Amino acid sequence: MFKFILLLITLLISSSSCELVTPAEYLLKTNSLPADLNFMPSLSNGHLGYTVFGDAIFMNGVYNGAAGNSQRARIPNWLNIKAELCDRFGCAESEANVSRSYEMNLLGGYFSYKQHYPGLDLTLEQRSYAHRFYNRAVIYELLAKRHATAARTNSPQFIKLSSQPGNASSAIDFELINKGSSAAGDFRHLRGHTKVLEQQPFQASAHELHLLFSEPLEQPLQLPWPTWQAELQHRIILSIDKQESVARKELQQLLQLEPAQLLSSHTQAWLQFWQQQFSIELLGDGALELSRIVNAGIFYLASSLPSLSSHQPNEFYYGLSPTGLARGNLEADYQGHNFWDTEIWMLPAVTQFDFEYAKQLLEYRFRHLEGARYNANLTGYKGARFPWESAYTGTEVTNPCCPVIAQQEIHVSPDISFALKKLFAQSKDWSWLCERAWPIAAEVADFLASRASCDESGSCHLLHVMGPDEDHENVDDNAYTNAVAKIALDFAVWTGEQCAQLGNRRRFESWRNLSQALLVLHDQQLNYHPQHLGYRRGDIVKQADTILLGYPLLYDTSATHRNDLDYYANVTRESGPAMTWSMFAINYLDTFDPRADDYFKRGYESYVRPEFKVWSETPRGYAGSANFLTGIGGFLQALLNGYGGLDFIIDDNQPTMLLRNTNVPPLIDQVTVKYINLGKLKCSWSFKYTSSEWNCTAPADQSFKLKQGKLHKLMSGSFHVTLKRGEEPMYINAI
Repeated sequence: MFKFILLLITLLISSSSCELVTPAEYLLKTNSLPADLNFMPSLSNGHLGYTVFGDAIFMNGVYNGAAGNSQRARIPNWLNIKAELCDRFGCAESEANVSRSYEMNLLGGYFSYKQHYPGLDLTLEQRSYAHRFYNRAVIYELLAKRHATAARTNSPQFIKLSSQPGNASSAIDFELINKGSSAAGDFRHLRGHTKVLEQQPFQASAHELHLLFSEPLEQPLQLPWPTWQAELQHRIILSIDKQESVARKELQQLLQLEPAQLLSSHTQAWLQFWQQQFSIELLGDGALELSRIVNAGIFYLASSLPSLSSHQPNEFYYGLSPTGLARGNLEADYQGHNFWDTEIWMLPAVTQFDFEYAKQLLEYRFRHLEGARYNANLTGYKGARFPWESAYTGTEVTNPCCPVIAQQEIHVSPDISFALKKLFAQSKDWSWLCERAWPIAAEVADFLASRASCDESGSCHLLHVMGPDEDHENVDDNAYTNAVAKIALDFAVWTGEQCAQLGNRRRFESWRNLSQALLVLHDQQLNYHPQHLGYRRGDIVKQADTILLGYPLLYDTSATHRNDLDYYANVTRESGPAMTWSMFAINYLDTFDPRADDYFKRGYESYVRPEFKVWSETPRGYAGSANFLTGIGGFLQALLNGYGGLDFIIDDNQPTMLLRNTNVPPLIDQVTVKYINLGKLKCSWSFKYTSSEWNCTAPADQSFKLKQGKLHKLMSGSFHVTLKRGEEPMYINAI
């Protein structure tokens, strides 16, 4: 049982408050804010997102701007509210000795800000959250309390709430439909339309939004607080959707809830995630600080994903961008676009949260196959060429600053095929494989076949490309690009055969031949993989590139790969993104190299801001994106796939869970994960340096074949097994 279950987590509901009893590892407290407010917590629910104290709200799938100028459309954050204490003489500035505290509750998914006034003996608490179940709504709550010893004759007589939404949106034209009044259901209603279409004919019309407010906010609110009244509560709700009826229904339902019910319905949704879907517990002397980083990473990543249980049906989900749903109208936020970050860096962690999250991310790619075909045809190729950056339409939206990136980073397409393979290897969903994975994999293989060039010797090449290392453009035969392309081609053949696509045998043969002929450079003398043709020894590279041939690709795990690690560790620039060092950690763990621990710490220590454990794309001292979910994804992979030794492959035509020897991070004795899914099996998992334990439940017709060296054992239904550390690789096959 997890610590928070042992501590009997409960909701303490009263007429005046709704507090969550929260273990320390889920609570981020500070008395001072980050110097850069970009590193405030991001609060999202998969439909809406915003940054605490920020001036923007963003909505899933709502973009404005043509092609490379497309970006998430900013909605002013009217729920960024300032509270002031006032009396008949006016609203005085805060007392000099007022104490302030800020708290991010990861367990319950809300942010709170407390101000205590010792001279008045009263406290103001403000809470903010994007509701996880009623996910069309964002909430602001005020709780003001006079304490027992307060000198009430000198107390404030009202509280002024002032909305600070920032400037008008440059992306959306708003019109007032209804001013709002005290009449029941007569809400302030704004209707908005985005200004510029992303790409015709893939977007037929502008996005239409409806914003309904529980009360008008164009003027400050004055809340009477008679001196005899010990407590004052107030809540403001903003409901947003493309359909006015959906936004109205959400707001009406929320207003029927008591204040305590409003928060508890939100925290219960988050508790269900932590207790029934996914959570990680660490034990050891270094557990508390690392646990907070782990839990914050999980929260910021999961909160950008759609709610699996919501009051009203969710709309189609438009993908997970590098800085999440709460950001997206700035270049530093990558305009809210989708990259290879989704499939290679975030998806392996997201899949552990729930298969449905992973399927929705890949459904975004399936639903945008037409845009990928258009992109391939536009650039002179066949099949589906997924754009380097995509948003609403699935067509290319790379920033006009950088056309060479859009032209040359073709690895995003086979990256998607690789992600399809990994999800199937864990989910064992044959119907999904044939209905969703096969159409994408086939079109990607056709694109690669049309993009490749073959010479008279029979070798084939991918020319004029850019690999993950964006410091080197227009190169030939980038090692990572060619390796992941070979994997994508082989997966397309295998999937077509499994899905009985017998009419495609000639295509299969052409894909198979190309995979065999596609060159991955290997320097025989130095026994390493040059990053690309003409790579000069000693040239600095931006980030993890060739070393990815080990983990995650598992293309080469030989002594050559060990030499790659040792070489590229010395030529990777220090300002590289966080996930680079996580990949060095995983790959060094696979080679039993003690340097893995140093790289693991390097992958988060300089990237996580201390106050609310918000990630930066770059280490301190360098400019980079905030709330960098890509780095979080790499970090969680380092913990689960590196120290845990967990991976998923297709072996002997069967989905297979691959387990290598486990380890633990520095100052950690044990890691416990709840839950890991394999097909219909649901397992809790704990690992130490010496062993790992699995407790699995499954329907009667499900079984596991466990293989460790010469040990073969079929595990059926529910079971418990302990796996000892050994020298041989270890397999568990889903039968």
